[in-house]
Amino acid sequence: MSGTSAKQEEPMHPPVAAANALLGRSPQLVPTPIDLRFYERAIAALDGAPTRWQTTLDDLSGAAIEVAAGETISIELLEGPQIVNMFAFNRADPDERIWHQTVLREGLWMRRLTRIYGTMARSRPLLTVLRDTVVTDPRGPFGQHHIYFGGSGTPAEWRFAGGPDGVRTTWEQFAGALEDRGLDPSILIEHVCLFQKSTIERNAQRVQILPSDARAGDVVTLFAEIDLVVLLALSPYVDGTRPASAPGLPQPRPVAIRVGGRIAEPLGWPHPDISYPDLSRYLDERGVRTREVVPTPGIDYRLNPTEKEHA
Repeated sequence: MSGTSAKQEEPMHPPVAAANALLGRSPQLVPTPIDLRFYERAIAALDGAPTRWQTTLDDLSGAAIEVAAGETISIELLEGPQIVNMFAFNRADPDERIWHQTVLREGLWMRRLTRIYGTMARSRPLLTVLRDTVVTDPRGPFGQHHIYFGGSGTPAEWRFAGGPDGVRTTWEQFAGALEDRGLDPSILIEHVCLFQKSTIERNAQRVQILPSDARAGDVVTLFAEIDLVVLLALSPYVDGTRPASAPGLPQPRPVAIRVGGRIAEPLGWPHPDISYPDLSRYLDERGVRTREVVPTPGIDYRLNPTEKEHA
């Protein structure tokens, strides 16, 4: 075969090039296809898109925001760095929610064009980062912003670190928002930490929170790939410099939340020429998923073995 096609001669986008570079060492990390022209057009459409809905989040109450497929949600810092924790799920099927597949395919930290994946069997993008204005200071210890794992959000963690009573942690904010919608908080498993600067301790291999380099006016904008409910919670750790044991109650910095009008028709299943997975085990007798949050039917993993099975 001779010659090189025009498509092959085009410069490779940095995230794609980085993913391809892994193939020789880690063939299981096959880069997930991405239509760069589609997302570049979506990014170009951001500035002209109208704002459909907006609010300001300035306390530890949390928020649940509906974002339709093709719309965007923007989180902007108004007065300085503030960690904003995010969780999202399919509006029609809460069992499809943010899942750690994101880390395998996209990396530990989010950046422009990072896609946030949902649970199996669909295992499809829920959100894609279109804009990220945070600039990381290269001085000091290595760290990056918007880590996928790394949240310190449970009441137990807060109390163990010396935090006072009367402070709603990330988990409590998320749980309250879910209960208001009649949903069981048991779907909360993991979340994304926007504007949080983090590093990995070399010896202990733990996530360490560093002071955020974000500034007032910095914004992260995400494109909704399907109809979603996005939960947002301001962290009581504020910008990563406030320990839980600090005197007084935390005063989070306000953020503006904006839902932008539809800018594009989502691509749908992101794997060209690969058929969609068989979802028969996930459907009820009507051929649809139920809104009730229950374990996905299918394989029995025997999570509650009987005494006889232990014998």
